[in-house]
Amino acid sequence: MFKIASFFVTALFFSACLHAGAACKEHPKNEWLHVLDMQKKIVNEYGFAIKKFQTSGDCYEIYGWGLNEAKTEFVKIEVYFDTKTGEIIKKKED
Repeated sequence: MFKIASFFVTALFFSACLHAGAACKEHPKNEWLHVLDMQKKIVNEYGFAIKKFQTSGDCYEIYGWGLNEAKTEFVKIEVYFDTKTGEIIKKKED
């Protein structure tokens, strides 16, 4: 029984690590960019189309579309942003 329980705990740990978000710096909430200002920055400065916008820990996170690294086609993306500066912390293309 102990082996089965430890297997599941280990599996959950590695699963969480694989799907871990970004390590954004913690800022006081009063220093965060307003959600609408952040969304404008994402669209106007980064050129991303937002499907879903959310807060993930100390990050703003989006799911949407953006140009691939070669800038030849739009691809699905997942992007984490610093809540104070709006800087991209982590970007993943599908």
